[in-house]
Amino acid sequence: MKRLARLQPLNPKQADGTDSVVFAVYAPFGTDAVLSRYPDATSGVPIHRQVLVKALQRVAAEGVHVSALIDLFDDDSYLVEIPALQPRAMRITSAWKQDMASPRALAGFLRRTHAVHPCSALVLALEGHGAGYLPEVDAANLTPEKTTSNGDYEWTFGKDDVRVSPSPGSPALPMFSAVLPMFSAVLPAVKLPLSTSGLASALRLAQRQGVPRPAVIHFNNCFNLSVEHLHTVAPHADFATGYGNYNFFSSGTTYPNVFRRLGRAGVATREALAQWFADENHRPLAAKGNHPTIGGVVRLARMREIAQCIDVLAGALLAALRPANAADRPAALAKIEAAVANAKKYDSVPDYALVAPDQLSDLGSLAAELLAHDFGAVPVHAAATALGNALAGVKRYGDVDRPWMDLTQRWDFSDPALAMNIFLPDPQRKGVWDWRAPFYLASKLPAGSPNREPNPIAFLTGTRWIDFVDEYHKNLAAFSLLPALAPRFPAFKAKFDPKGPPGQPGTDRPPRGGGGRDATRQSAD
Repeated sequence: MKRLARLQPLNPKQADGTDSVVFAVYAPFGTDAVLSRYPDATSGVPIHRQVLVKALQRVAAEGVHVSALIDLFDDDSYLVEIPALQPRAMRITSAWKQDMASPRALAGFLRRTHAVHPCSALVLALEGHGAGYLPEVDAANLTPEKTTSNGDYEWTFGKDDVRVSPSPGSPALPMFSAVLPMFSAVLPAVKLPLSTSGLASALRLAQRQGVPRPAVIHFNNCFNLSVEHLHTVAPHADFATGYGNYNFFSSGTTYPNVFRRLGRAGVATREALAQWFADENHRPLAAKGNHPTIGGVVRLARMREIAQCIDVLAGALLAALRPANAADRPAALAKIEAAVANAKKYDSVPDYALVAPDQLSDLGSLAAELLAHDFGAVPVHAAATALGNALAGVKRYGDVDRPWMDLTQRWDFSDPALAMNIFLPDPQRKGVWDWRAPFYLASKLPAGSPNREPNPIAFLTGTRWIDFVDEYHKNLAAFSLLPALAPRFPAFKAKFDPKGPPGQPGTDRPPRGGGGRDATRQSAD
């Protein structure tokens, strides 16, 4: 039999005992008909005819074992197993209906994959919706008493946001903060994917049960080239590939080319494979046009240094905002606010314009913008420069193009400073926050505090980043939350004709103004 392709050990001087590769794909499509039925959302197809499954058969034909857990809308969850070089030997087993948001579902799937292929290096792809930071929400706290502090506060649901204010007759706080004294009542109406801490928990649990660390994790979804996300999984994998803004859904059709490159090489480094994921994802999007993305690759061991640099920068910004002479604060705040506003934004509010008030900022861009302002003796420049250096090389590619969903917009990801996103809520300090903000800022509060996650992520508890975010918003007099709407996920438009004018009959081009959205909208996709 033909020798199977393999990956080099992370340390070339130490053998890792692997002789092949197994590609594990975790696809939680169960709450989304668009993803489940791609490319035709109007009708379903049997699991063996799914576009993703067909692509995975072609992956197996390239000499890679395949194991996938695919949860479908209004259907079962299916375990798909295909031995290397034997695509026709594919076996599909119904797993009834899995809770794909449970860490135990992913951990159990990885345990099964390793048991079937104990000598294979593990490569993991996570499909579906991404969000960057995503909290672990305890739904048991959603009681009238806990969301209103026993009636002291009330929620007002408006057209564009949800406002919280003291109830008539209750003692009013002098100023609002995202560290709310009650549990946030603003949550998505649909089931979320794995939380950030839940993903790390799944990997940790699987590895305690003997599963090897993934050589590469491909975050084949939106916004997961994220500081919070990557730092959280860093102890549990070697390399990660992800996308800072949207990544157009193509249901695994780029994967056969990734593993064809591996098959031709025979043996490759883990870094090379991570880069091929990004490169092959980019190729059809760039060729079609009007599908601009930004992709990056990072050796996850680097996330420790990156987090340390963020901590130092946050400390310097705190010092600038807490001067010995309080009268100097407004000037420092104005400079920081200008840098925050000008830093490259990624989409997090209901439009396709990548500008404030979007609440995901590019971290490298923010560091570069801070260098444009004079902070005197406060070492902001030194910290920003160190962070920019630590992020060097993360960005793999960045497009400049108009997205097919709204051809009035122009997305420019060409800046070499771009690297990965970070959650920086309410960048313009207007008191309008992403729904995740209360959970984010409550990370350092004692266990049991309102909005505090059961397991806050280490990036938030171990750095001064949220201390800076809290100080940056000090003394705001208003507070409201953006509604957490249902997810949308722009798809790769294979039939889209970028040469035809917008809205021309017989084409798939949307009219100007974004009328061609694939699905509904969530503020954290």
